[in-house]
Amino acid sequence: MTASLARPLAALRRLRHLSPALAAAGLLFVTPAAATDSENDCRGRNLVETLRADGRLAAVEAAAAATPNGEGKLFRIERDGVAPSFLFGTMHLSDPRVLVLPPPAEAAFAAADRLVIETIDIADPAKAAAAFFAHPEFVNLPRGETLATLLDPADLAMVEAGLTARGIPLQSVQTLQPWFTAVSLMLPACETARKDEGEAVLDTALAERAAAAGKPVDGLETAAEQLEALASLSLDLQLESLVATVALADRMPDILETMLALYVDGRIAMIMPVIEAAVPNGGLLVGAGEGYAEFERRVVTERNQRMVERMQPMLDDGGAFVAVGALHLPGDAGLVALLRQEGWTVTRADGDR
Repeated sequence: MTASLARPLAALRRLRHLSPALAAAGLLFVTPAAATDSENDCRGRNLVETLRADGRLAAVEAAAAATPNGEGKLFRIERDGVAPSFLFGTMHLSDPRVLVLPPPAEAAFAAADRLVIETIDIADPAKAAAAFFAHPEFVNLPRGETLATLLDPADLAMVEAGLTARGIPLQSVQTLQPWFTAVSLMLPACETARKDEGEAVLDTALAERAAAAGKPVDGLETAAEQLEALASLSLDLQLESLVATVALADRMPDILETMLALYVDGRIAMIMPVIEAAVPNGGLLVGAGEGYAEFERRVVTERNQRMVERMQPMLDDGGAFVAVGALHLPGDAGLVALLRQEGWTVTRADGDR
């Protein structure tokens, strides 16, 4: 195994799916941060209250309210002559608040004939490794380029200091694409500690439960396709996000806590507007800045089209429980709207209308 692939593969074995945007949108291969002795060590403040206190919350709520299908995590999918299926928005975390399904979702999952998740490759080390070996260009910088050649001296010094503080030598990530290094800094210590102790993220936990019950588990994407989505972001945007992420390190617990609280309440369309309003300098992977439009198109919207196309045969069979990142559900180009365009009747099924 080459040195350039050793670190990404080690990260892939441990972790997937995080960052304020990515935890709810899906996909991620993350390098662990330092462990923590207390769950509360990384429990941040809910930034919704900060916006409420300074009078900015009403505008954010109005923007979220204008987003179609912006509330709710569980939707019933129906068509005449076909057993109903369900679409559930996940968060790719191991936080106990995420792992416990709301009662309506738990009932739908238990009654389902099959589980459909974003990708099953991540649970298979051989397939995950194959994605890296087959497509090193998704993770590595072009030959001859390094973070030192791409960042100006001041930004490079800040990035190196931020990496060093997390026990990551700059040399070990010098030739990796900035998106990988940026998301590696976003994982809170308590999330890493739980995964080191064997806790699975929600999607993986559901897959394990389905397999134990003898239900088939299908995926909508390959690991390579997920890697390609992030690698397709322009290099300038990746570098900008890396610098912003390092500068934002102390606020990551607050961002994650905010995202978790909104997710638990089913206020999905509020997640990114709240974070962008509270942390406007957070960079595209946090959901802020001009580059977020490109991120959303590449990592959310384009993947929505692929997911809808590939889940059609499974929905036609009926009885599926489809679990994907919650940010894929809302909006005119979200999964709920796209499924309706395909002729399915899609209604909220979480009892919180």
